[in-house]
Amino acid sequence: MRPGFHVFLLFSAHALALPAGTLTATFERSADEAGVPPALLLAIGFEASHLLPHEEASAWGGRTLFDFVEIDEIGGPDLERASALIATDPNRVVADWRLATRAAAALLADSARATNGGMLPDPTDLDAWQPALRAFSGRQEPLLQDLYVQGVYTLLRRGFEAEGVLGTARIAPQPVSVCRPVAPPPGSTDYTGAEAYVQACSENYSDYSRGSADIDMVIIHTVQGSYGGCASWFQNCSAGASAHYVVRSSDGAVTQMVSEADVAWHAGNWDVNLRSVGIEHEGYISECSYYTDELYAGSAALTRDIASRQGVPLDRSHIIGHDEVPDPDGSGYGGSGHHTDPGDCWDWDYYMTLLTGGSGGELIGYVRAEDIYNADGNLVGATAWIEETGATTVVGEDGLYRFAGAPAGNYTVHASISGYAEGTCFAELTGSQEWCSIALFPGTVEDTGGGADTGGGADTGEDTGTDKLPLRPPGAPGKPVEMPEVGAGCAALPGASAGWALALAALGLRRARRR
Repeated sequence: MRPGFHVFLLFSAHALALPAGTLTATFERSADEAGVPPALLLAIGFEASHLLPHEEASAWGGRTLFDFVEIDEIGGPDLERASALIATDPNRVVADWRLATRAAAALLADSARATNGGMLPDPTDLDAWQPALRAFSGRQEPLLQDLYVQGVYTLLRRGFEAEGVLGTARIAPQPVSVCRPVAPPPGSTDYTGAEAYVQACSENYSDYSRGSADIDMVIIHTVQGSYGGCASWFQNCSAGASAHYVVRSSDGAVTQMVSEADVAWHAGNWDVNLRSVGIEHEGYISECSYYTDELYAGSAALTRDIASRQGVPLDRSHIIGHDEVPDPDGSGYGGSGHHTDPGDCWDWDYYMTLLTGGSGGELIGYVRAEDIYNADGNLVGATAWIEETGATTVVGEDGLYRFAGAPAGNYTVHASISGYAEGTCFAELTGSQEWCSIALFPGTVEDTGGGADTGGGADTGEDTGTDKLPLRPPGAPGKPVEMPEVGAGCAALPGASAGWALALAALGLRRARRR
């Protein structure tokens, strides 16, 4: 069964009969002890971690299945308070997911009493627990609370399945109302499909006035954490990082956090930051279940919109992962040497097909003097052409030729320039991109030669989650940018949208199972 959301008629919000020691039994016991709905407790854990243990804390210091934080200013469920409610040392709570579950249930109950006149709401009435969840979230701003509640209740409305080392949990769709932020007013977001605009702290990005002539790339990231946690973190002025957009796993919802005219700090390479738009995606690179069809479709709609407005080519030279960003100097600030997101679970072929409508892939390669790995040997202005189609192009300033929109198949690529013998490489294009680099050697065009490179560079380095403070030139702009907070408030969502499903059906696409 592929990652995604499914309908399960397994148990109600409050009545479970499960074997002792299982994931769901632990949640049931903790929920009963605290008097909270077990389905809501499971949804809280699923929103934060997909009910999977993660050894590393999130970028904002979130720990356990529930993304508990120790510092109030960061924004998140309070570890110290939750631990005190079950009279347990916080270190033990962090180390034992069962204690973390008890602590989360106790914190939810305590939040419910604080928002309901000292009484617990009926555990069978899930909607009555929304005020408690806002308090449980630890977020201070109403809009961030809205996003958190929306994420958890979207999961309840759709139903979800978690499978992992701790066991299996399945929740059938629940008849709940989904609170959603009031749509931003027209013109307040660059992307009209954004659910909300949550302004990142002005100390986490640079004030610029970029236009379409300045932007030619989109960088794909994975949060290494939750959607709501990422939004809260980018608002925290100690983060030293930001992205223009964040995309949610459950339904593909998009929140904008930095104007596209400004430079977000996301790539770990200042030159790339200057020319790109950064998109964070909820999840962890090692957990394929986060990469749902809904996430892909929501992200692809956003990227297509950015590309149409900013003139970004929809190919793998301009739509790249964070792991493909050049590492500027090995200093540890990001790029391919220090990050591996979006990771092996990310299906580039599927994503690029959503972007292009199946219009073909890209043949790309360097044309260089004598050695395809010699960065100083770019033969700018060389002519490259495809033998099978006759398509011709010129090598650009970056030393690369590109043929976009090529159908799957076998290709012979030639290159030539005055003073060098013609070179050739061979490639089989089966996905969204195939590399085929050519080395040219001094001689005449009648000579033959050249060598082929049939693959890109390997991903290396350790992923550190949401990005560190990027490299910036001394004195780079960073003054506060005042943008009105929009989207605050809550409106009822009558039902889950079928828009993404219809779009996927229209394309006739199915994504391969990823594990």
